[in-house]
Amino acid sequence: MKPSLITSSLTLGLSLVVMCTACSTTPKTSLDDSPQQALNSNEFEGLAPNTLPAGAKMINEQTLIMGSGDAWVGKITLDVGKDAAIAYRFFLEQYPKQGWTLLSSVRGQTSMLVFTKESRNATIQINDASVVNSGKAILTVTPRVMAPKP
Repeated sequence: MKPSLITSSLTLGLSLVVMCTACSTTPKTSLDDSPQQALNSNEFEGLAPNTLPAGAKMINEQTLIMGSGDAWVGKITLDVGKDAAIAYRFFLEQYPKQGWTLLSSVRGQTSMLVFTKESRNATIQINDASVVNSGKAILTVTPRVMAPKP
């Protein structure tokens, strides 16, 4: 084979491999392919109404929800914008109104709230915004494990 034909064949082959690899490894994050999705929990069928702060944007690739309504468990990661204090106040004020009992809270650059409700626990970590990043809230809801009675 001529060197120019070999070079052309190799270039074509490598181009096809790169294109196929790129297509197969690019995750689909939502119907509109955006990594963040504006979220109104009243419109999101997996969550009960008023579960999340208004204007929060779910970061799909960092979110896993199992179940729906009041029985879901999993982790939701949210972009809460530049004022993470609004998200902190939302969870601190609204969750008790929804039947959650506050077990502990810490307010700082990284804030933590821990709630319990019936057979579930909710841990909420809220990171303040920085010059380059928006605030982030990570809401983890798990089944509460009850220790067996002796």
